This record gives sequence, C-alpha cells and structure tokens, in this order.
Amino acid sequence: MKSSLIKSIFLLIPFILLSLGSCKKNVPGPKGDSGEDGGKGNLVQSQRTFTIYPSSWTFNGSRYSAQVYFPEITNDVLTKGEVKVYMKIGSEWWSLPYAVGDIFMRQSIELSYIHLEYLKIHGVPPASPGQVTFRVVTSAPVN
Repeated sequence: MKSSLIKSIFLLIPFILLSLGSCKKNVPGPKGDSGEDGGKGNLVQSQRTFTIYPSSWTFNGSRYSAQVYFPEITNDVLTKGEVKVYMKIGSEWWSLPYAVGDIFMRQSIELSYIHLEYLKIHGVPPASPGQVTFRVVTSAPVN
C-alpha cells in the first residue's frame, strides 16, 4: 500500500511541475505615451593623442622627462574632473603609471601641462624611451 502511494506521488509530481511551468506570466499591458527626450548630460569629455619623439625627452642623470602643453587641463578639470593618461604599447593602450619590473612611466598633472617621467628605481638609469604615443582623456562637469 505504501509503495503504491509513493508511486502515485512520483507520477503526480511531473504533472504538477508541468502545469505550474506552463502558466503565462508577465503579460504586457497597453503601450504608454512616449516620454520627452533626455536632457544634455553633465560631463564634458575630450581626448587627444600625441607622440613624444626621442629628441623631446630630457635626461637629468637619473631619469627621462618630457613636458607637454595641454590646454584641455583647465581649473575645472583639476578641481572637479579627471585626467587619464594612456601609453600605447604595440597595439594596446595601457594606463599610467605603467611599470615593467623596475622601470616606470608615470605622469603628473598641473594646469595646462602634463609631465611625463621614465625612470628605473634600482641601479643605472634606463635607456631612452624613444618614440612613445600617448592618449589623454579629460573629463569635467558641465557648467
């Protein structure tokens, strides 16, 4: 008797699951009126790519440096926005600071200028960085 009751329950379970799974859900209602277009965003973004050639690097005895005039770095960008600097290696862009072993490429930023440094933190100075392409992305709030 118990085995026939258990068999009945096991036969009933698939039918219950099938009937519960076939219920139609999320029936869409009538389509509403179109809303207004969104307003202008609250961020101004600019990007520029430039190349520093071997003759533009300055060597001070321990590191190479370069200074780049960048008028997109305004007071609003410095106080309320963001500056991101990327270096192209092969076909990929890598964000600064970038390091391989004990050799670093890093940046510092001030009003209208980007300062780039290429240095080795141990031992003798590194070889010249040569020709390097950079991309700078600035973001600032809309006034």
